[in-house]
Amino acid sequence: MMKLETIKKIGKEHKFAILFFMIGFAISIFVAPYGIFCDEADVITASWLMSKGELLYKDIFSHHMPVPYFFLEIFQFFSNNLVFLRISFAIVTQAYFILLYLFFRKKLHPYVIPIVSVLWELVRHMFMQQMILADTFVALGLFTVFLEIVTHKEAKYALKDKILIAFATFISFGSSLIAVYPLMIFYVYYIIKRIVLYVKEKEKALAYFKEDLGFAGIVLCPFFLFAFYLLATNTWGDFWENAIFFNTDYYSLYNGEETPITLILNQFLNFPHKTWLHFFISTAYFPDMFYYTTDMFISFNYLVFLVWSVIALWRYKKRAILYILFIYFCYMRDGFHVTPFILFTQYMVAEALIWAFSKMKTEKKAKPKETIAVVLILFYAILHFALLGNDLKGLLEGNEYVTDYGKEYKDVIIAVTEEEDTIWAVPMKAELYFVTNRMPANENIFYLPWQSIKSGVNEEIQKDLIENKAKVIVYDGEELLWSDKIVTSEYCGWLEEFLQESYFTIKGLDDVYFLKEEESKIIEKLIEKNIVRREENGEIVCSNASV
Repeated sequence: MMKLETIKKIGKEHKFAILFFMIGFAISIFVAPYGIFCDEADVITASWLMSKGELLYKDIFSHHMPVPYFFLEIFQFFSNNLVFLRISFAIVTQAYFILLYLFFRKKLHPYVIPIVSVLWELVRHMFMQQMILADTFVALGLFTVFLEIVTHKEAKYALKDKILIAFATFISFGSSLIAVYPLMIFYVYYIIKRIVLYVKEKEKALAYFKEDLGFAGIVLCPFFLFAFYLLATNTWGDFWENAIFFNTDYYSLYNGEETPITLILNQFLNFPHKTWLHFFISTAYFPDMFYYTTDMFISFNYLVFLVWSVIALWRYKKRAILYILFIYFCYMRDGFHVTPFILFTQYMVAEALIWAFSKMKTEKKAKPKETIAVVLILFYAILHFALLGNDLKGLLEGNEYVTDYGKEYKDVIIAVTEEEDTIWAVPMKAELYFVTNRMPANENIFYLPWQSIKSGVNEEIQKDLIENKAKVIVYDGEELLWSDKIVTSEYCGWLEEFLQESYFTIKGLDDVYFLKEEESKIIEKLIEKNIVRREENGEIVCSNASV
């Protein structure tokens, strides 16, 4: 058992880090229960189905990468309580920052990572990352690789660094394909540095090459393990078809993402446009900044990146290009997908805060450039907290908790179905399977336009609905998708015809379709639960307001 003196020594040595990690943890727990989102519902439900023996990509359709699903599946074995899952995710996230602190505290300023952890916990809800989303995995993985770059100027890594890089590579790329771009920048840089080393030290070239082969083996090891899992479960083809090729063949037609080469070119070509756009937002929208909270926040953090980039060119010289490119290629998608980029800007702010306070502490009279820098940092901090406060106020006033998943339909579905019955939800209500403990009638736990255009998929779904006798189908034909550009009914004509033939509805139970062949039983169950009532004229209507 650890002695009291040892505990006191550790507490004294790491008191700043301990305090900040405790603050970060408290913030993460505070915001954890708030908000619901369809992307998280997909992760929660798919991992729940996996914990029941279903195979990802084979029994559960997904065109997303696997790491978040497998991560959450582990916690589903302990409990599938929604609050437990969110808090578990918050604990793991904060624990990862502690791991990074312990790993890099002697290579970086010891205050950097603790400050970043607090800043991150303060802002993550603005991008819905208090939820369990792939973007947090990507952000933490890429941030880890970046710290390794920063702390190893000559790209010479010890075994423990190589293992950490391999782990970070897997969790980032294994969570989102888009992570390949900053990772590619790092690995190309590493290869070039090593080739230069081969040329400079020819007598050691063979030894260095063997060392690099070992590094490649370490990096590829988790991917080989995943490949072995796919082969063992006979899901290799399903993974490649759904998580890789589907994105290229179908999803890319909607999200505007082209080939890897054109994406790289567009990222460079968009720099002037993106810079101008963020300058415009941060000035033109300034009077209404509390209405455009997230846009304003991203814009000001983009300006932080531009300022930091200029300073980096002066401070880090040649290495600055690597740093700037790596971070810039973390910002390839907007909205909540910008999360990795925001984590890096929090790192920049943490560096600036440490520099400013150290200058104020060590110098009796501040120099003009330091005074200007401190004023700018303070201005950013004030704006930062003003936007955060407004966003947090909106989050808390929204009265939307993680336990609200599926509340509109949960009681109805449970009332008319048994656990062995199947249901289906369209377009994006994957949480209904999880909260009702009912299995989906087919592998598509959500159904979106890019699925509907795949040859034969609609016929296959209809066949599954008939064979599995989906007792309830929840379908919102008026739901707007993809930035309000697509209405569900535009691609669900076949489903509407099928529902008219085989299902019935009840007035007031909006968007809920019941299996027609069990109409009398279903109505009696709903009446028994006081969900519907029979009018004097015999009409069945909802007892309360519309579901």
